[in-house]
Amino acid sequence: MAVALLLLGQGAWAAPASEPYCERPLSVGYDLWPPYAWRDAAGLPRGLDVEMLQGLAEYLGCELQFIYLPAKRSHQMLRSGRLDLMMGASFTPERETYAYFSDSYRGEELKLFVLPQHRHEFQVTSWNDILTRGLSLLVPEAGWYGPAYQENGPRLRQAGLLEYSSNATASVQMLSHGRADLVLGDAIAMPYIARKNHNLSLYPLALRVGKNEIHLMLSKLGTSPALLTHFNQAIAALKKRGELDAILDKWQPSKPANLSTH
Repeated sequence: MAVALLLLGQGAWAAPASEPYCERPLSVGYDLWPPYAWRDAAGLPRGLDVEMLQGLAEYLGCELQFIYLPAKRSHQMLRSGRLDLMMGASFTPERETYAYFSDSYRGEELKLFVLPQHRHEFQVTSWNDILTRGLSLLVPEAGWYGPAYQENGPRLRQAGLLEYSSNATASVQMLSHGRADLVLGDAIAMPYIARKNHNLSLYPLALRVGKNEIHLMLSKLGTSPALLTHFNQAIAALKKRGELDAILDKWQPSKPANLSTH
C-alpha cells in the first residue's frame, strides 16, 4: 500500500469561501485503471479521475491523501471508515449501504471491442448474436457493466463463452493473444490501454452495451452528509465553468496526442 499526500494550493479552481471545508486530509483509494487513474514512476497518482478530483478538492480547499491499493480492498476500507473516498464509481444499491454517492461528475460509455482484422467477421448487433455465433467475451472481473450485461452475462457463462480477466490491461493482452473474440470495457479506457501498453488499435462494435453516470463515493462512517453537499456544490461549479469537460476532452481516444504526453 503506497500513500501520496497532495497539498493543493489556492489556484484557479479555489472556492470563494475563506475557510476550507475539510478539517483533515481526505484519504482516497485508487488502483491501476488508465487513463482514469494510475501511479507514475515517482509514486504519484495520475489520470483523468485524479485530475478531476484534484480540481474539486482545490475548489473546496481540501487536501488529498491518495492510497494505491486494489479496488476490492478500497471498498472494504470505505465500508469500515478507514478510507474516506473513492473515484470513478457507478451506483449500486449494495454500495449505497456504506457510501454516500455524489452527483455525477462525468459519464461512462461501455462498448464491445475487437481487433481491427476481425471487425467484419465478428460484427454483432445483439447479445443473441454473441450467443448464437459462439463468440467468446472477455470481461474484467471488477466493475459494473450495466443491466444488459447483468441480464445476458449468465447466459454467456452457461454457454462457456464468458472469460474473466483481472483488469482492463489484462483483457487487452488476452485479446491480443487470441484468448477471446470480443472484449467488454470502457469506451475511453480500452483504446487508451491498447495503444499505450500494447501499440494496438481496437475496433468498437455497433452493439450499445450501456451508459453509466460516474460518481464519487464517500464513506458513511468516515465522512458526513455535509461534506457530500460541499462536493456536489463543487461539481456543479466546475461543470458550469467547463473545467470538468476540459479535462475529459483532452483524454478522449480521438486525440492521439494524449498517448505520448501522459
